[in-house]
Amino acid sequence: MIADGDRILVALSGGKDSAALLDILHNRKKSLGINYELAAAFIDLSDVPYSVNRERLTVFTAERNIPLYIIDDDTEVVTGEKHPCYFCARTRRRLLFDFAVKNGFNKLAFGHNRDDLVETFLMNVIYHSELSAFPVKLSMFDNRLDIIRPLIYIGNKEADRYVKLLGFEPAAYNCPFAEGNDREKFRKLLGDLYDFHPNVADNIMKSFNNIRPEYLPILKQVAKDNE
Repeated sequence: MIADGDRILVALSGGKDSAALLDILHNRKKSLGINYELAAAFIDLSDVPYSVNRERLTVFTAERNIPLYIIDDDTEVVTGEKHPCYFCARTRRRLLFDFAVKNGFNKLAFGHNRDDLVETFLMNVIYHSELSAFPVKLSMFDNRLDIIRPLIYIGNKEADRYVKLLGFEPAAYNCPFAEGNDREKFRKLLGDLYDFHPNVADNIMKSFNNIRPEYLPILKQVAKDNE
């Protein structure tokens, strides 16, 4: 996912995953034998009544000599059309994409982990009738920008332990819209599935490379039967 000469912008939210990602990329730079540039960007939307301690992020990045860009934006996300989380996430991605491309970064790194991927997979199966999640690496804007997710093989518990060892206290997730967010519902669902099998997320990840088409239904026949 990372090559010599890359300019990598890390989407820093103040949570455990993005903090762990930034620190890991910072430390790996010393041992990988390649040279790449790191910077972090934090998006602050004024229409979202949820704040993060900017000073904490400033100290965290300064300790590692990593530039931090704070992007303030007043885009309306509470519209009444869809859940605010939809517009919030879309706005944050748009601002990150625009900033990365305009400032010459060729990689944009997100802190999505294994559990995030599995939650997305379950959401897409149940809500959208499709077997999909998100890729580890995705090229965009005529290959000018690659989206990368280096933490995709670790879970929430590992990320929690990592930031505790760092002594970093993640921002409290106190967004008032979280309770009605579909993502939170599927996060709870995945937590319940862990009670059935401790390796549920690992096994679902492995299943992506263990597809048995001969044991899947013939989709046209299924569609016909449901008519």
